[in-house]
Amino acid sequence: MSEKFTTTDRRSFVKLGALAATPVAVLAPAAAMAADDTAIRLARMEDERAIADLVKGFVRRFNGNGDCSSFVASSGAIRIDPQVCAIREDSSRDPQLAFAADGSSASWQSRAEVDLLTDFDGDTTIEKMARFQGQGSASSRVSRRLEAEFARTQEGWTITRLALA
Repeated sequence: MSEKFTTTDRRSFVKLGALAATPVAVLAPAAAMAADDTAIRLARMEDERAIADLVKGFVRRFNGNGDCSSFVASSGAIRIDPQVCAIREDSSRDPQLAFAADGSSASWQSRAEVDLLTDFDGDTTIEKMARFQGQGSASSRVSRRLEAEFARTQEGWTITRLALA
């Protein structure tokens, strides 16, 4: 009788092992899908970081020597008023970034503090007095919306349009 009891134990042990292994086999495709989802999310995060770095690099270069040609797709992509002499990102507000469905383009909106420089080159009495006193221009700081559009190229992201509104 003890012999039959031992055999039953072994059989039930094998059956329980097979039942326990079944969920692992079922979960394997789900794990592969989760790995794909993680790769997609990682790629999206890398794209977000690349675009944010592109905007920061553009602002730094604009405030520095002003040559931003390495950041843009074409010479007509930048639409900034000639009175703008400096751009400072407003870090108190998060930028808004949206990607196209196919992931090949994106749009960006953020707030920026913009320094405007107005030259006194008119013939009004006040402008003539200011020039006479050695003041050839006046500066002011205003808040503007920085809008940009990007396209993915083989080399990475590039600015296709950037404007201050």
